Parts: sequence; structure tokens; C-alpha cells
Amino acid sequence: MLSRVRHAKRTAGDQGSVAVFTAFFTFAVLLLIALLVDGGSALNAKQRAADIAEQAARAAATDLNTAALRSGGTVAIDWADDLNNGGPCAVAQHAVDAYAKGLNSVTSVRMACRPGPDPRTATVTVALTVRPLISAPGFGSVTMTSTQSATAACGNADMQEAC
Repeated sequence: MLSRVRHAKRTAGDQGSVAVFTAFFTFAVLLLIALLVDGGSALNAKQRAADIAEQAARAAATDLNTAALRSGGTVAIDWADDLNNGGPCAVAQHAVDAYAKGLNSVTSVRMACRPGPDPRTATVTVALTVRPLISAPGFGSVTMTSTQSATAACGNADMQEAC
């Protein structure tokens, strides 16, 4: 003998409830994924700003005052050359432009360059503005800023001062 399976009666209010739940759940998951991507993009922009600022400071520190180095062995960055639209800040700007080229989701890159506490140090600040994946009120662009310094030094291969 076959036993019959009884099916519960469905009411009109239950029909389609799984579809509504799936739609809301899918929307919530996509929103969370977009927030994770935007957060990762912001963290990546912070790291990228630090990397670019560090490389630009190193580039600025390579523009040495060769006359002072040759005459007295003093290592110093040639800050006087910056007055003629050249010098360490122009070298740093060139480095920033080269490193920032082709960055995804970055809308603007700004750089500030200045001497450090002594004439051998260059300090560079880089600000990257990243556009979010979510274009909605409350989800605006994020600007990440980093400041790095580099000091010019002369020495031999063992990193000992030779000047």
C-alpha cells in the first residue's frame, strides 16, 4: 500500500516570499561587496600615496649642490635651483607624475615639496583623491595624504660617511 504524503495548504500571502527575500539578500550582499572594494581602494590609495611620496623625496634628494660638494665636501640639496623652475621640487614633481600615471580610480594627485630641517633633507607630501565605486550621497571621494622625507648623504658601499 502506498502512503500518501500530505501537503500543507499554501496561503495566498506566502507565495513569492522566497523571491522577495532573495532580492533583498542579493542587494545587501552587493552593497557589502561594494563597500569592501571601496575600503580596499582607500587603503590602497594610502599605501600608494606613501610610496609615491617616498620615491619623490628620494628623487628630490638627488638634486645636489655640486659646487658645495666639490669645494668643501658638503652634501646639500640645491634648493636655490628651485627658484628657476628646476631643482629638487621639479625633480620630485616629475617622479610623482611618473609614478601616478595609470592609477585606477584616482581622480587627482597633488604634491607639495619643501626643505627639511637641514639643507640635506627634502620633504614631500602627496595627496591622492580616489573616487568610490558607490556613487550615492554619503559615499564621496576619499583623499589620502602621506608625507615622506629623504636625506642626501655621501658614502661608500658600506654606507659609511666618506665626505
